[in-house]
Amino acid sequence: MNKKIINYILILLLFLTLFIFYEIIGISNKTINRNFVSFDINNIRNPQIKKFMRNLDNYYSGMLLLVNKSHKEYYLNDFEDNKQLPKEKIIKKTNTFSKNIYPIENVGNEWLRNYGSHASNRFSKLKSINKDNLNKLKIAWKYNVDDEISYDIQSNVIVSDNKIFIPSYNNKIITLNAKTGNLIWKFDLDEKAPRRGMVYLKKDIKNPPRLFFSSYKKLISLNADSGKLTKTFGKNGVVKLKRPSITAPSIFRNNLIITTSEPSMEVYDINTGSMLWKFILMEKKSKSRNGGKRYDYSGGNPWGGFSLDKERGIAYITTGNAGRYFSGVNRPGKNKYANSIIAIDILNKKKLWDFQEVRHDIWNLDIPAPPILGSITRNKKKIDVVIALTKLGNTLVLDRISGKPIYDFHLKKAPKSKIPGEKTNDYQPSLKIPEPFAKQVFNLDEVTNISKKSKNYILNKIKDHKYGFFEPYELDKKNVQFNYHGGAEWAGGSFNLKDGHLYVSSSNIPWEAEILLLKKKNFFSPPLYYEYTSNVKRLMDENGYPGSKPPWGTLTSININNGKIVWQVPFGEYKELSKKKIPITGTENYSGVTGTESGILLATGTLDKKFRIFDITNGQELWSYELPFIGSSPPITYSIDGEQYILINSTGSSSLKTGYPELVEFGNQILVFKIIDE
Repeated sequence: MNKKIINYILILLLFLTLFIFYEIIGISNKTINRNFVSFDINNIRNPQIKKFMRNLDNYYSGMLLLVNKSHKEYYLNDFEDNKQLPKEKIIKKTNTFSKNIYPIENVGNEWLRNYGSHASNRFSKLKSINKDNLNKLKIAWKYNVDDEISYDIQSNVIVSDNKIFIPSYNNKIITLNAKTGNLIWKFDLDEKAPRRGMVYLKKDIKNPPRLFFSSYKKLISLNADSGKLTKTFGKNGVVKLKRPSITAPSIFRNNLIITTSEPSMEVYDINTGSMLWKFILMEKKSKSRNGGKRYDYSGGNPWGGFSLDKERGIAYITTGNAGRYFSGVNRPGKNKYANSIIAIDILNKKKLWDFQEVRHDIWNLDIPAPPILGSITRNKKKIDVVIALTKLGNTLVLDRISGKPIYDFHLKKAPKSKIPGEKTNDYQPSLKIPEPFAKQVFNLDEVTNISKKSKNYILNKIKDHKYGFFEPYELDKKNVQFNYHGGAEWAGGSFNLKDGHLYVSSSNIPWEAEILLLKKKNFFSPPLYYEYTSNVKRLMDENGYPGSKPPWGTLTSININNGKIVWQVPFGEYKELSKKKIPITGTENYSGVTGTESGILLATGTLDKKFRIFDITNGQELWSYELPFIGSSPPITYSIDGEQYILINSTGSSSLKTGYPELVEFGNQILVFKIIDE
């Protein structure tokens, strides 16, 4: 071969090597829990280079599995190593409590952040709309969102200074007069509208009122009066993010705080948009390989959101599972920071504590909503706690400062996985108090009873399926489980600061899940190593109803002072089943509930499209209105000039659309109710 050609090839290889090295290296003096310099495939920005390096790594993984004994043995399961362990463990409750300093009052006349405030308790102190005048509750005005209807609106709107700010599915921020519904301005987004909310900052001497939110990979600041970008923030009002963010920001002094899917918590200067620092929400990755493959902790995404103690300067973040829904083969261990609440001190730039619910999650049991900052009574004194509602149907109640549980946290020994290489955790949560508000373990007693035909249909369908307490998966078998989309979802709950009572809507839907071993694609694929994929779907009877015993949807009141359920009622109705004299079953539901100090609960999100109002003391339905489309986010209530309003986003449900396509339509209506004397 010509020497000149060889030299060209060598130069090209050298250039490619240097370029790959440049892509892999990461340099940051902003990340407080990582080294200044890092070398990681995840640092690569160029998609072609990332794909090339991942394929190269896969070949290396396959070769290790072929030639290395220890990597081969990783896939041999040991079923003897936990037989001597006790059946139960308990993390003891604390007797040291944080005093009540924030928040002191429920949400007032305005709605400045998703879920009402930085505390995310979504409970209003307004009383003008009450049990005595619901017969006069009428539609004050409607607003129809323009453009093609493509999705739902899951975020609460913002209400302040007589304006309503809507993060719309058509990639716009729409601003209306809060009294009349008249359009004030619209702002067009290049990327998606904020999925889980925005935050509003009142005007000061130097600045107009501002609206802050994340539009996928952009952090944006708008002048709330004009709808124009804040030119001094970032580059003409926009800060480009490394990873997507869908949750509502929080504001602490001059700090603008967000979470991203990296996963991370990031802090920016609220005036300039400059990044100040960030914390990576995952344990430092192991350098070891497991069964040939690199340690893969790809999740722990804080997609549910976070809350902020504005007095103490502490952010409380909830996180999802550690990745690969049903396979944890390449992430052995508990997967610290996943399925957790994490407390971060903003002033001192450090993590205070973290508390994990499900360990080594392979069941998709995220903590799906921002934690609620509330107070309860202990030893005749108000104490500050952080409350997290989970997909499993648990209510985690922790001391605000120490992160220790207020009630004994029970753990039960769980079965071991038969999937080659899967290292399930020895113990999983089995809480006694607070009492679980959703079904947690599927068994034959949970099979539907709405008719003998439906029961036999489901029994035959699941005759070879597995089920039980944290039942792990097995190749060539299907599992039946609750809570994949169930218990509490992203809507979270409503918490009354005055009496310590919590209200939550939830679903009890069974799911069929399975894990499959992928095969080698072709001759050029890497040598075979264990790689898994998964499938999941709702378990339905022959008529499309859930395959478990009702109630399929519930509304629950829990007294957090003692952890006891006060009442629980079905939430939602199938009219055709009611006509057959079947007791109200409830339906799968999203969107949530909002309480008020007048003693009522505002609730939407059921398949029957109804907006309902319940009695807060006993769960009795007091009033209902059939919406044009399913309520798609928690109801909010606000007040202007002494008049109270209730706003409903009626835009359908993307979550319900997947399971009930014939029952669910996407819509475009914003409805506002108030008391009208006729």
